[in-house]
Amino acid sequence: MMEAKLGVTTCDKCQEPMREGQPVLIITEGSISDSKKDLDYQGSCVRYACHLNCWDGVEEIEQATRYSKARS
Repeated sequence: MMEAKLGVTTCDKCQEPMREGQPVLIITEGSISDSKKDLDYQGSCVRYACHLNCWDGVEEIEQATRYSKARS
């Protein structure tokens, strides 16, 4: 099981609130810190979060990433 606390509580796609019990998709950036039997992952930031039924696929992430990089 994985847990995360998000500072932004709205869906990146529809801008509606993400609520308890709703299935969501969260894409993070990080690295594998240990790769013995199980993989240990250390995340540095959330790149994208949306309701699972709002997800349009990889194209949407590529657009969001380009937009994020252009703003920084």
